[in-house]
Amino acid sequence: MDIKGKTALVAGGTSGLGLGVARDLAARGANVVVVGRRAELAARIAADLGNAIGVGADIADSTAVAAAIEAAVERFGGIHINVNTAGVIDTVRLVSESGEPTDVAAFTRVVDTNLVGTFNVMSQAAAVMLRNEPDADGERGVIVNTSSDAAYDGTTGMAGYSASKAALVGMTLPAAREFAGRGIRVNTIVAGGFDTPIFDGYTTGDAIAEQVALFVNPRRLGRPEEFAALAAHIVENGYFNAAAPRLDAGYRIPL
Repeated sequence: MDIKGKTALVAGGTSGLGLGVARDLAARGANVVVVGRRAELAARIAADLGNAIGVGADIADSTAVAAAIEAAVERFGGIHINVNTAGVIDTVRLVSESGEPTDVAAFTRVVDTNLVGTFNVMSQAAAVMLRNEPDADGERGVIVNTSSDAAYDGTTGMAGYSASKAALVGMTLPAAREFAGRGIRVNTIVAGGFDTPIFDGYTTGDAIAEQVALFVNPRRLGRPEEFAALAAHIVENGYFNAAAPRLDAGYRIPL
């Protein structure tokens, strides 16, 4: 799909990977809908991007997402691209260090945001995409989700995060198959360690040195623009479908 002139809704577009994607797609000529929890920040980012709007929404809130979708359609006439990067990485253990079972609300919060929230945006965006006239290649839309290396090798305290991110990988193929012959592709990027706010605890001193030693090559954190470049390639490459490529420089989360 040609990005120029298309409309992209980026959930989680106010920081980190999502902000990198929003900037990249805008530079490629897309209309961008920046969705984040903080409406004022989303609006400021959109103003800087140019042909964009910012909308405040919690992706786990169906009503709020519906309002964001409506705003996108009202302003730009439709949605062709949906990139989902919003997520949380709260620590969730099954049993506390004192031996008490974990309050299930802690697990539910992570799953509600990372998994249910992503599904919520996908579902509502796809319903709008299906109304689009297919382009010359028969395409109506492209969805790109964001998983994590934790889907495969999460460590202690990542029970909720790993479960939610593994579920996104597992959802990719059935979602793509659902839209077979209907012009929508679905893919998921499995991201490793990126230099974003979610990785702030590992970006200074000895902690970062320990982490980058686990990257095969290059031995550094990824940059948001590198994630954005892969997201853009997935959108533009019409043969890229039902896939979950890792983007992690060979990084594996240690025990």
